[in-house]
Amino acid sequence: MKKTLKQNSLFQKLKEHKISIKQYIILIMYFNKKNISEENKQTLSDKLFDCITNTLTDYAIKALNSIEKLFITDKKIKTDALMGNNYDNEINDFIKKFPTTKLPNGKYARSNKKNIETNFKWFFENYEYSWENIQQATSMYINEYRSNSYMYMRTALYFIRKNDGTKTVHSDLADYCDKVINNESYTEKKYFKTKIL
Repeated sequence: MKKTLKQNSLFQKLKEHKISIKQYIILIMYFNKKNISEENKQTLSDKLFDCITNTLTDYAIKALNSIEKLFITDKKIKTDALMGNNYDNEINDFIKKFPTTKLPNGKYARSNKKNIETNFKWFFENYEYSWENIQQATSMYINEYRSNSYMYMRTALYFIRKNDGTKTVHSDLADYCDKVINNESYTEKKYFKTKIL
């Protein structure tokens, strides 16, 4: 998945305000210390620094505030940047792949969408797989367990991320994404039952 770098937006903003990288660094230095050398003052234009009052101009302050907004993002934008613009539909498709019934362990195969989204945030913070890989891996996983009535299959939530009881967190989804990328076909699991006489 392609991720947008904040630096790209930063450079675009500097270009819009006609501020060089060097000038931007000096503005930050002044903003933090309220004091810069004479040489640095000369680097700033009259548009950015008032030598008479020894302060940043209103234009410079507005430009800094405009740039600062690039680094203050709301939760929605953060989620989009992490999981892609279409993540909501992708999560819905992921959930629909799981059966609507209970698994043999007594738990429902499908999980609450909000909880699924939380686990996918963790997944995308730790792995670099595309949604296409994820959907193919999920189909592979479910097909593998379908033939044995979903015996020992994880719920949708635990398929993405499962704590094994220690501090170790494991992702079956990541394992299956690797299988998809490596063109590995699944092998049907055979389960043995002990007949009690």
